[in-house]
Amino acid sequence: MAPGSKILLPKGPLRAPPSQPTKLSYTQAPASKDEVTIRKGTARKEAVAIEGVPQPFLNPSIIQQRIQTEQQWQIAQDRARTQEAGSGH
Repeated sequence: MAPGSKILLPKGPLRAPPSQPTKLSYTQAPASKDEVTIRKGTARKEAVAIEGVPQPFLNPSIIQQRIQTEQQWQIAQDRARTQEAGSGH
């Protein structure tokens, strides 16, 4: 801020910020504190049954990277074996 500028502050006692009722819905008005609402559970609940063994989510790029790393390790092992066989005899 510029050295010559002043901030205008409101005068008077401090006030609490205005309270905003927590809305559970955008379409319904918030209920008052003294109001009690009873709702029947008319919504159907459907059970989800999945046949098979549960599997974790696997990122395909990680799987491809692991396969490539495994192949490179296998090639390095084969090279080490051939060098040992060639220099050992």
